[in-house]
Amino acid sequence: MTNKDKSKTIVGNLNPSHYFLLFVLFLVLFACYKILEPYLHAIILAMILATVLSPVHRRIEKALKGRKNLSAFISCIILTIVVVLPVMVITLSLIHQGINSFTAIGLWIKEGNLSPLLTKGVELVDKYLPDLSKISPEFDLKEINIEQAIIQSSRSVGTTLLKQGQNFAGNIASLVGKFFLMIFTFFFIIRDEKSIFQYILHLVPLSTSNEDKIMEKIKTVSRSALLGTLATAIAQGVAGGIAFKIAGLPALFWGMIMAFASLIPIVGTALIWVPATGYLFISGHFGLGVFMIGWCVIVVGMIDNFVRPLFMQGAADMSTFLIFFSIIGGLKYFGLMGLLYGPLIFGLTMVLLYIYSLEFETFLNQQDSS
Repeated sequence: MTNKDKSKTIVGNLNPSHYFLLFVLFLVLFACYKILEPYLHAIILAMILATVLSPVHRRIEKALKGRKNLSAFISCIILTIVVVLPVMVITLSLIHQGINSFTAIGLWIKEGNLSPLLTKGVELVDKYLPDLSKISPEFDLKEINIEQAIIQSSRSVGTTLLKQGQNFAGNIASLVGKFFLMIFTFFFIIRDEKSIFQYILHLVPLSTSNEDKIMEKIKTVSRSALLGTLATAIAQGVAGGIAFKIAGLPALFWGMIMAFASLIPIVGTALIWVPATGYLFISGHFGLGVFMIGWCVIVVGMIDNFVRPLFMQGAADMSTFLIFFSIIGGLKYFGLMGLLYGPLIFGLTMVLLYIYSLEFETFLNQQDSS
């Protein structure tokens, strides 16, 4: 008897008690989902990281002669060091250079460097837009105190930052709590990875070959999405930092900000380098401004178009078209975690469609020939 015949027999033998069991099972699984919903991101991230770091963990476990608890504990320590130490160093550097940058901007305005530039700007407007007053007679650039407006805006930004800073401790505590929850989950998943996935796959009513295809796709897409996102952000941050260094601006601070900005869809790094280019132009550094535009459009832009598809297209077997929409759609629906969830969902959809085409190949061929 083939697997298909067995499946038909099983479905045909279902009785009311089976349907009742399935209904109750659905209810309790839904209840479990609602209980775990606030922690799902930490749990899913732990599963993805366990999948990515599984080869390293297996080597550690082999070196320790199968001591599962100790191996999982060492893997947790490695993951913590890899994540926490760089974040701490980067955060301290960002705070230091951020304070220096805003202090320098304040001193530059106080020294009166802004007024000549604004005067030149008004003169250019008066020269090249003589009909502006005809279009809008009540609008007079000379009556606008732009410098005072900038100072007031800076004060407003400072007040807003001060208010947000009151929640800083709570946000940090929440972030630390989620991180340790993720590490806690990671420990048990990496320790019992084989038995956990064997049990899950045992409950999935698919053939072993199809289950293997699904698991391989999950691992492949998870690795490629995570590594592709990180590699793209780091590469764009480094490239942006080089441009800012050449332009005489704080390279580490703005390079790291560009790395984070690269995660934002559509605008991406332009959110950082476009205002920087504007500053270079209004401060009289036209050559550096042109260099910044050329570097960021060609070099930084090409990194995003090359590195991410290189990781995801080859490993996950998805076209650039699907990668693009999986990322922007995932970001819109899931937030930042959509960078992982979007490609993962699309990848699973592709492998399930492939399994569907194999399972119903005869029927589909008959339909095509009719």
